[in-house]
Amino acid sequence: MCPTFWGHYNLSDVARVHVAAFPSSALTKLGNEAVQRYYHWQLTGPHDVYAIAGFANEALVGFCIGGIFRGALSGYVRKNRRFLMLRVLLRPWLLSNPIFRERISLALKLGKRKKKPGPISNVSVQSFGILAIAVHPQYQGHGVGRLLMQDAELHARREGFTRMHLTVEPSNSNAIRFYLGLGWEKVEKENAWTGQMQKWLS
Repeated sequence: MCPTFWGHYNLSDVARVHVAAFPSSALTKLGNEAVQRYYHWQLTGPHDVYAIAGFANEALVGFCIGGIFRGALSGYVRKNRRFLMLRVLLRPWLLSNPIFRERISLALKLGKRKKKPGPISNVSVQSFGILAIAVHPQYQGHGVGRLLMQDAELHARREGFTRMHLTVEPSNSNAIRFYLGLGWEKVEKENAWTGQMQKWLS
């Protein structure tokens, strides 16, 4: 398996890997179509995106999406507001989950903002964000995620970035160990850590 630039992508395969890798995520709970719409926005929205995928026997087994994102969540919510509201109405039991309520509340707040994308400044002073990395459970522990992250880092270096950043669920100890093992560090604010991590590129 080696990373391949995501020139052509099949959103149903992307959704399949996401759902398998993150069965408890708020996005997964909204259903397969919500997942597909989310990644369609990330890959086609007003972002500077770098997407790579890992294949085994011609099947998608992992992917990583990074770059500079302009409204990754807020733009997705604005573009799919009615669809998402209907999804929640059809799944009212989701509102009993405090984590789901928190994520939906944040998404709705961001979705109300109508901030236009600003001009692109010098990339050397910007941070390359890892928006999503997912590996199908059957292939976790086989180095797929490491290869994807290394490829994303190589791209960031080539483009002149000096820093990378991402956010991880603080309770996801396996992912945190994975990132720490790749040289990432936790970013605390006011002596508290809420999942932000960074890596400086020398």
